[in-house]
Amino acid sequence: MTLPRVSANDNTITAGKLTGNVLSVELEVSWAAFRMETEDRPGLRVRAIGEKGKAPQIPGPLLRVEAGTVIKAKIHNKLPDSSITVFGLHTRPSELSDSLLIEPGQSKLIEFGVGEPGTYLYWIRVGMGILPDMGEMDQLAGALVIDPKGGSPEDRIMVINIFSERADTLKYDVPWFESLTINGLSWPYTERIRPSVGDTLRWRVINASNRNHPMHLHGFYYDITSRGDWLKDRHYNDNEIRTVVTEFMRRRETMMMEWVPKRPGNWLFHCHLSFHVSPEIRLPGAGELDEDHVHMAGLVMGIEVSPGPTDLISRGEPRELKLYANEYKTDSLSRFGFSLDPYYKPDSVKLTAPGPLLIMKQYQSTNVTVSNRMSIPTGVHWHGLELDSWADGVPNWSASDGKVSPIIAPGKEFTYKLSHMRSGTFIYHSHLDDIHQLTGGLYGGLVVLPEGKTYDPDTDHVYIVQWRTPNPQAFSDVELNGRVQQPDIQIKAGELHRIRVINIAPAGNISVRMLKGEESYPIMALAKDGADLPESQQVQIEESPRFGVGETADFLFTATEPGNYELVVGYSPKFSWRQKWIVGVNENLTKE
Repeated sequence: MTLPRVSANDNTITAGKLTGNVLSVELEVSWAAFRMETEDRPGLRVRAIGEKGKAPQIPGPLLRVEAGTVIKAKIHNKLPDSSITVFGLHTRPSELSDSLLIEPGQSKLIEFGVGEPGTYLYWIRVGMGILPDMGEMDQLAGALVIDPKGGSPEDRIMVINIFSERADTLKYDVPWFESLTINGLSWPYTERIRPSVGDTLRWRVINASNRNHPMHLHGFYYDITSRGDWLKDRHYNDNEIRTVVTEFMRRRETMMMEWVPKRPGNWLFHCHLSFHVSPEIRLPGAGELDEDHVHMAGLVMGIEVSPGPTDLISRGEPRELKLYANEYKTDSLSRFGFSLDPYYKPDSVKLTAPGPLLIMKQYQSTNVTVSNRMSIPTGVHWHGLELDSWADGVPNWSASDGKVSPIIAPGKEFTYKLSHMRSGTFIYHSHLDDIHQLTGGLYGGLVVLPEGKTYDPDTDHVYIVQWRTPNPQAFSDVELNGRVQQPDIQIKAGELHRIRVINIAPAGNISVRMLKGEESYPIMALAKDGADLPESQQVQIEESPRFGVGETADFLFTATEPGNYELVVGYSPKFSWRQKWIVGVNENLTKE
């Protein structure tokens, strides 16, 4: 039996027929053949949603209407041996999701008023669902967008879908067959977004999967104008809008983002979980037709900004810096690491990772020459910096002004020109063979200081979370600043300290808090991703929100009285690093 081919849904055409204020639509769930790259590459047999009489789609057909509309949806279950349960076809907002059970070969009609404007989703479960260790069927989901009356400004909708099932490991070298797609396609075959410099881009991003995704934009900041999930959506007031380069999205959450490309070149928008963008997730045989090396796959969108002006400025003479990418071999493994010293040799005090903290000054450009002294190729991404595309560091993709960020071969070097448009906390890390090079040690912190300021390590503290192996089995397999055990810190009461925390591990989300005894001691949330939080969010907190891979967060801490405090950074109460802060008497305060 020949299965119908899945059509990648770019979410630009609404399904159904609108008559007055009623949208009538018929949807079908059936088996289909899904090729997430190209028609001549391997595919999967999956269940998919389609509009009756049309090709099945991933993501499912777009339902987009204005507030005040009634949707009449007839859903046909064409699966011969499985019931389905439909979620999300109901009025918004809602505290609970209505569900509709449809037996094999049966159809049901549902009618509802759509409710309040926002970005939502609907999804379908087959049977009673499947256990997490059996696979995922989150390709059975689509966007439900409710516009205000009169419509919304121009935007695009991007839906993340995931399918996975166990592979026969006797026949294949992979444990899973996976499909991680944005609007039904996997990188490098996802749609290219082609704006001009100065365009205002509004994207509705829908995580229709059951996994978390920190979504990272290269080279630019974006504003979060709303956050929600499949049940409700919250539009932010102007004084609530956060500016970020990475936003952590939990399962079945949505966001509205807005940004302006301010300089030309090639850029990326992608999930920052290394396992969600690794070429290792491609189907067996997918790479056999590749003409060039494909070092990313999955949840990645390419952005090609047409030639135009740039917003970058530089003051004073550029700074020159040489950064060495080193390999440290032992009898059992190789570790990697960056250094500024060509003769650097790690020991129990001088660690292989993280790389040296790079201190830059706002508006002073820096030419960083990366010298690859390893046996493997690499490339360095300057995460969070606003810079020229050719210096952004995605090998063979980042390009502008006739220049391209290359793969830096062993024994070769390349000079990146860094621009520092704002002060804050940033990251530099390998952007090639991410899982292995990051866990091998190719990462470091980068701090940009405001003009006229100097860095004081006694009151300004940087913490970087990373793994030591692609598959950690114990707490000893993960590290904070290259260590499991943290050294004590001695400070004085009344001093103001800045705590900068970076999460650049392949996966996992973390939180930060300070303790005095067993009680939480307040810290002030200050910044995220190098951008100050809105004033209304710069408040004292007992524990930070959880933040994901590719996010940085800054906090302020002042101990008002002497004693023992404890900084806690980690994944959970039992899976955290704890550092003792010994606070002594401040004689200057005592004299006053």
